Amino acid sequence: MSIISLLARSKKRISVLKSLEKEDKIPTKIGKDINDNSNHVSKYLKTLKDAELVECLNENDKRYRFYSITDKGKYYLDKVEKEYND
Repeated sequence: MSIISLLARSKKRISVLKSLEKEDKIPTKIGKDINDNSNHVSKYLKTLKDAELVECLNENDKRYRFYSITDKGKYYLDKVEKEYND
């Protein structure tokens, strides 16, 4: 499965990436930004992390894990937005 199709199939995944474009955040804050609960956000983050589109900045901290969009994530977010907004 391509990364483009992974993102195109879920507007929420795209929303997570957009939220992280502005600053590094914890899942609860991302959830508020995209109007979704943190359980769903954690699933989106796992999928995005597996695709190397986001990274956890403090993996050992169980309570307040901060996530950041990767350069690869920025590239594909830009590509998907151009493809589906044109």
